[in-house]
Amino acid sequence: MSEIACWRQLRTPHAIIRSMGQVQMNKKWILIAACVVVILLGLLAIGGDDSFGSRFASRFGDAMDWKSRWLAGRHSVNCGRIAVHGDPTAATQCALQAQAQGKPFTVVYNVMGYDAPVAGGIVRTTDGELYALSFDGDPSGGGGVSLLGQRVNKTPCPKPIHLWVNPKGRINCFQQQLSPPANIMSPNMESY
Repeated sequence: MSEIACWRQLRTPHAIIRSMGQVQMNKKWILIAACVVVILLGLLAIGGDDSFGSRFASRFGDAMDWKSRWLAGRHSVNCGRIAVHGDPTAATQCALQAQAQGKPFTVVYNVMGYDAPVAGGIVRTTDGELYALSFDGDPSGGGGVSLLGQRVNKTPCPKPIHLWVNPKGRINCFQQQLSPPANIMSPNMESY
């Protein structure tokens, strides 16, 4: 090996300092990544805490909000989410009008749950399919919205499609009258 080649293999002080800076920069990124992982694991650990899940859902939406928007699409008509004892008239008329015009839409009605927030809704997709959605904020009965436990069930509306307005003023695609569900998995979320 020539003398010049040997000198090239040796690092200059400037190259040594630069490589040390890269090692320190890599250590910073590793430390940042580790902190992010710890924070995420902490959030998952307290994910069962209903107060945290409820605060998160009130700020960013719950699974019903996300699923209904995802199904209906970005350019759908949002007919609203009606509170437990709220007046559903405007939201129901909005959904009926969107259905008559062939537009995708979402409408969600919060209903009184025993131990967690519960809601039902109707969604029309961009391909014209109609689905009934039912939401349970915490199937284990924790009293709020569970960050990881909340569930939305999607049931296709029977064909031919007919939207009924029940005596409470809410849309239903299964039947017009109010009746108790046959069982806990019944698509009729509207017995109240």
